[in-house]
Amino acid sequence: MKKVIGLFILTMLLFPVNSSFAENEPSELEKFLIKKHELTLRLKVKNPERKMSFRNYSGCFAEWKEEAMEKFAELIAYSPPGTRNVSELRAVKIDGITYHAFIMQVSADLSIPAYLLEPEGEIKGAVMAIQGHGSVENVIGLDEDYHHKFGYELAKEGYLVLAPMLRGFSALSDLSGQTEIDRLDYWVTYSQFTLVTHLNLYGETLIGKTIEDLIAWENWLFDQYRLEDIAVAGISYGGDLALYYPVFSKRVSKIFSSGSLGSFSLIFSRCYNAPAHGVPGILKWLDRSDIAGLNAPRPIMLHYGELDTPSETNYSASYNESVGESVSELREIYSQDQAEDKISLHVTPDTHHEMDVEVLKAFLANTIQ
Repeated sequence: MKKVIGLFILTMLLFPVNSSFAENEPSELEKFLIKKHELTLRLKVKNPERKMSFRNYSGCFAEWKEEAMEKFAELIAYSPPGTRNVSELRAVKIDGITYHAFIMQVSADLSIPAYLLEPEGEIKGAVMAIQGHGSVENVIGLDEDYHHKFGYELAKEGYLVLAPMLRGFSALSDLSGQTEIDRLDYWVTYSQFTLVTHLNLYGETLIGKTIEDLIAWENWLFDQYRLEDIAVAGISYGGDLALYYPVFSKRVSKIFSSGSLGSFSLIFSRCYNAPAHGVPGILKWLDRSDIAGLNAPRPIMLHYGELDTPSETNYSASYNESVGESVSELREIYSQDQAEDKISLHVTPDTHHEMDVEVLKAFLANTIQ
């Protein structure tokens, strides 16, 4: 008991209680401080300038497409990747699917992995399966989450599925993880987004580097297999990449993008999206609909969950109020290539931010538009 009393006295001496606090009265300094109600805090998202948007362009469609693609490449600091060495780490057969684990050497300081799922029998086609925030391992069948194992499900249907691990996730959560002090992580460890900010400091972007990786993986896949083309499917961040990476590919035949396309102007202020989605300066020139329009005339299916709408607790909220206008703009761009009917929109009832595997399968099999 004496020890307890002594500890209490010592605590009071070291951390004296402010008399005004004890009486629940604000101090003079607390009264002096500026309060929220004394400020004007109604700053709204500005209307984007979009100087190179198709709607604001006076030249012909072909000229716009070329100039807009060059501007987009400049903004994300994209450069076509050179030849990269790829080696197989191991393989295993599960449920009739051969899983291959590959590693691509990007530089002397960085290697990145991908999983290739090879089904038995005749291959229906190839699909680039792009993860969202989370784990590519769940894309290929490890655990159930909002990806709904779509890469694994497609492999079961007879598709050759390439599922690259994206920078910032899983084993790539910290690209400087084998150094003693440095870190280039993406929110998993320190929540500081150093991978994004580091690239921005040097005039590069995470999206740009990731697209370079996807193009490099595509190049490698076509070197290994006699493929005519490849489809792409992704959700959330992967839905963004499913629309962006094909801009720099002539091999992509069709695009399935889940949980993407709404205007850049809302994905941060309204939907709390992570910074990987952002491109510095993008809204001065282009919006998502313009970028997606660069894929014309290839078929695009845009997918959303009906309940994936803005709220205080939904940090994805891809099905926001800008989607309708963005889809209209995209169709207008495609109409210049006589391909307006190749844009389709599917909203799955009673679902949130999650992949609809059955709709994806139907789209790839050309049984749904």
